[in-house]
Amino acid sequence: MVDHVYPDLYQPELRGPDRGHAVPGSHSLSRIAAGARRRALRAGDAEVDTGHLLHALLESDDRALGLTAPQAAQSARLMGYLAQRSIGFGREWRSGEGAGAHRAQERNSLRWSRSAGDALEQASRVALARTGQEADSLDLLVQLAADPSCRAVEILCGAGVDPEVVAARVRAEVLAGMVADIVAEIVPETVPGQGRHRD
Repeated sequence: MVDHVYPDLYQPELRGPDRGHAVPGSHSLSRIAAGARRRALRAGDAEVDTGHLLHALLESDDRALGLTAPQAAQSARLMGYLAQRSIGFGREWRSGEGAGAHRAQERNSLRWSRSAGDALEQASRVALARTGQEADSLDLLVQLAADPSCRAVEILCGAGVDPEVVAARVRAEVLAGMVADIVAEIVPETVPGQGRHRD
């Protein structure tokens, strides 16, 4: 069993929104996780779930939003759907995500759902295995879109967004970025005005 990549992710005292503490991991995931927790707190939810993560992610990363909902109408519908949830519409969202499957928490503390925690951990593992670097928002978006049982996928489907298409689109974007990086390393840039001169 591999130890959790985020050993302190589920410690509420490290994640208080007013304490300025960051979640271990990349700056991008730390910011997203902190934003998701603030949303859950403001809504009075019992846990931070993948819906909170999805909202914080799309709100903070225009590239991720563009890959999730490329068309303006689709993007507006999705963000409107998330906004409705954040102000309390949709009572089915008030219940826990994967009820009874939570990680150990202090009593009466805000919990992370299993799906949310697993998405953050898996995003980090995949990124480390692929490039040896920390995960970013696209790594997390793939994990959210690829879990058919999570609330993020429920929200995407409710907004008319196909999560499988999102996952495929993001993977293609990540692959294109990797190829571009490799090409940049192999083919040195030509500095303007400093091309080769004939003797």
